[in-house]
Amino acid sequence: MPSQQGTSRFAIRAGIIGVVGLGLTIGLMILMLKLAGTSTEIDVRLGDVDFRGIVADDLADEISKNGPIPFPDLVGGDRPIWINHFGNDSSEGWVVFLAKVPDGESGCFVQWIEMEKMFVDFCDPENQFPPNGFGLEELNWQVIENELRIEINDLSGADLND
Repeated sequence: MPSQQGTSRFAIRAGIIGVVGLGLTIGLMILMLKLAGTSTEIDVRLGDVDFRGIVADDLADEISKNGPIPFPDLVGGDRPIWINHFGNDSSEGWVVFLAKVPDGESGCFVQWIEMEKMFVDFCDPENQFPPNGFGLEELNWQVIENELRIEINDLSGADLND
């Protein structure tokens, strides 16, 4: 019986198809990585852009009686806010700012000290801020039909009127 020596056409064709397929797969993976960017950070934004449902008249009245109002961060825990109000018109005079001290220690937030009428860094009592929160990161707000809306997630192009 004669035996055939060498490589069959089928084996050569299968090898070429395999190499081309591998090249296409690697090329597509490189293209996907370039389109996705090089950042390993994933930016997850859950919830709304703004915090709504606050009746401006009621909150202004509460603040005039008891001082600034804290709101905890319900998502990540690192963005609690303070709200204060100045004046008699509940459609203006609001200040809203993060309770976290810029460049401060992680987990340290400002607390309102009623007797001193100022905010004090819980981790560094020498670090103090006035009632308007000057020196802390301010958040945008607006009052629409007696509803105070506070921008809590800075998404470019977002509108508090939506």
